[in-house]
Amino acid sequence: MRAPLPPDEPARLAALLDAQVLDTAPEEDFDDIALLASQICGTPVGLVSLVDRDRQWFKAKFGTDLVAVPRDLSFCAHTITSHDLLEVPDASTDPRFAENPAINANNIKFYAGAPVVLDGTYAVGTVCVIDHVPRVLTAPQRRALRSLARHASVQLELRRYARNAADIADRMRQLDRMKDSFLSTVSHELRTPLSTIRGYLEMLLEDDFDAETSRRFLSVMSRNSDRLLRLIDELLLVAKMTEDRVQLDLGDVDLAELAHQAIAGCRALAEHRGVTLHDRTERPLPARVDAKRITQVLNHLLVNAIKFTHADGEITIDSSTGGEPELIITDTGVGIAADELPHVFDRFYRCAATDVMAIQGPGLGLAIVKSIVDAHHGSVHLESEPGAGTTVRLTLPR
Repeated sequence: MRAPLPPDEPARLAALLDAQVLDTAPEEDFDDIALLASQICGTPVGLVSLVDRDRQWFKAKFGTDLVAVPRDLSFCAHTITSHDLLEVPDASTDPRFAENPAINANNIKFYAGAPVVLDGTYAVGTVCVIDHVPRVLTAPQRRALRSLARHASVQLELRRYARNAADIADRMRQLDRMKDSFLSTVSHELRTPLSTIRGYLEMLLEDDFDAETSRRFLSVMSRNSDRLLRLIDELLLVAKMTEDRVQLDLGDVDLAELAHQAIAGCRALAEHRGVTLHDRTERPLPARVDAKRITQVLNHLLVNAIKFTHADGEITIDSSTGGEPELIITDTGVGIAADELPHVFDRFYRCAATDVMAIQGPGLGLAIVKSIVDAHHGSVHLESEPGAGTTVRLTLPR
């Protein structure tokens, strides 16, 4: 008779997979548990088993060469339906197992198993013993079997904790590298315009220039002041996003109109770099968003596309009205390598092309884009291929 599925089967399987122990090599700690179970209970077979979706796999075994059995034939599949020890004195007379072909194939008469429980909730396997003759365990043997099952649970938990600790250590090292990169990048981004402003100020103070030259110097200083303000605004916005302190002024907006305005604002930069902008959005494209923040998103995405598209390239904004409103920005730029794609929305991340093309910036643009879109409960997806360009899909709530 096939064992019923535990009521928490999906979560149980998730906990088992998270343990990352299935199909791993033998380990002395688990082998000792199987051996002790056999010796304490006086049986020829002792096992540490894990019940997967369709099989029962043996992490440790003593007294058998089996590696796994189908779940339909598994005694342990019955054990994991509760947190209690299951004891079958004579399988041949038990209606749950009498027709089980494993009884004759493996000469199983007696079975006892204690569940291995993860997170105090999910029975993912057992420590079990098998004998070829009918019998019963003594009370001390049952206690020992339960104790060994708890020990197996602890071993699985320890491995998970060790893996998580290693992941945390890797993340801390990554954060240290990001911090160093951030300090270096922001220092450069602040120092460059400040040095320019200071240099032009010194020239203006030391020499008597004509009005036209003075206006040209002041124009350069103004541009660099704007650059500093943009950087400071981005840093402040990222800090607010990190602390979930961004307030949205939501309203009913036509995304196509926002896209048209963003294109108009970026057209001068595009023409300067020899890039053609195409607006193919269908109107209206209604959504409920913060118009100022979404305009900021579109500006970041368009400026990024322009910076990474060579002269004679093209950038297109299209729309999709099926389901949730969506804007699609496609460029014919340099593209992004596959190994860099998972990191493009990370704060302060600068892909390799930024250095090759000498593009300035602290690597905050796409991080800000994602934070704003997430705050709207929307989504932003980026697809790219080196040399073939990039497509960004921006989906927002209707």
